[in-house]
Amino acid sequence: MKKLSALIVIFISIVFTIHFSTTISDFTQKKQTCICAYDGFGYYMYLPSLFENKTLNIDKDWAQDIQDHYCNGIETYQLLKQPNGNYIDLYHIGLAYLQLPAYTISHFFAIKLGYKTDGFSLPYVVGFILNALLFCIIGLVYLRKLLLLLFDDKTAALTILLLYLSSNIFLTFTLQKDLPHLYIFALNSIFLYHLILFKKHNQKKNLIYSALFLGITVAIRPTQAMLGLTPLILLWKDSPNLKTLFYQISYYPLFGLLWNIPQIAYWFFIGGKILMPNLHVEELVIIDPNLTDFLFSFRKGWLIYSPVFILSFIGLTHLYKRNKNLFWAFFPTIIIYIYIMSSWECWWYASSFGSRVMTDIYPFLTIPIAFLWVSLSKKSHKFTFLFIGFLLSILSIFQSYQFEKVLFTTKE
Repeated sequence: MKKLSALIVIFISIVFTIHFSTTISDFTQKKQTCICAYDGFGYYMYLPSLFENKTLNIDKDWAQDIQDHYCNGIETYQLLKQPNGNYIDLYHIGLAYLQLPAYTISHFFAIKLGYKTDGFSLPYVVGFILNALLFCIIGLVYLRKLLLLLFDDKTAALTILLLYLSSNIFLTFTLQKDLPHLYIFALNSIFLYHLILFKKHNQKKNLIYSALFLGITVAIRPTQAMLGLTPLILLWKDSPNLKTLFYQISYYPLFGLLWNIPQIAYWFFIGGKILMPNLHVEELVIIDPNLTDFLFSFRKGWLIYSPVFILSFIGLTHLYKRNKNLFWAFFPTIIIYIYIMSSWECWWYASSFGSRVMTDIYPFLTIPIAFLWVSLSKKSHKFTFLFIGFLLSILSIFQSYQFEKVLFTTKE
């Protein structure tokens, strides 16, 4: 029976649950009042405006009043005035899809229990945090399912444990639960699971599920569209002809478009334009990436604060030897993703422990680590791997402690 990886998932889920329960307790004791601000409020404000004001034409004064009341007056920079006089939210609507069920339940309880229905009172806080916890657990469960498609139970258990102990994933998910990364991690795990399951059993439903979940992520962060390269290459390798390839791959842009129809409608009816590709002050400068800083700087360098992923790049060589199709589906996607993320003018992506945007593709990066482990035949090599993993875990835990200490000292 596949027990060990299940126990690891349960253990990590319990740790997340304890941490999130503590956060809820802080709100009930009024140690905290702000469920989300900055970028997180940009993703979230669609729902309070829709439920409270019955419109997606978001009023900037209304939004600022909420931030003044709950979040110490943090500026609502997320709204940009348009020529027609309306304000457009800079952040995409997709995350609101995933928050909608919890928000609806919270809204019901807020009405019944006599709380404010502004999206920030206690019922909404509880719903918001529990929804984030749910997706943390979903991400864990589907990462395990994904790894078990390719590896044995012990390998899956070791890889999951190493990921959560040796990377920035735990702090990113717990301290920045208002951002989309924990949700995209879960959706990318589901997307990859169904894509590889389709390759194994050729069941159309898995192809559709894969495209469906990748499409949702594109509605959250349009840069997720680049991950469509993975199914394109993977399906192209085994497709008998171009007609079959076109038929199979067409699901991905189709669902990407369908999930984005509400976004396009929002832009058109509120802003007066069908497409508004980038409303941020920062630009994506493809010809001038910040690769060295993005990967190695002490400010937010990904491999400085999560050096465990050096093992991913070593593992890619073993992935190539054992599964060339999967290698060619993963390698270009990972490289292009890193390049594009490092090309953003604000390459450090504001407050985070290490590079928070990289957590989105950790489902891709854990698989090469697992291939590295299974490729080690000698006991001495396996011991060295485990020893390195132990040291990386200690380093990550220590650096995480330092980050939290500085963060909360600064807040005080």
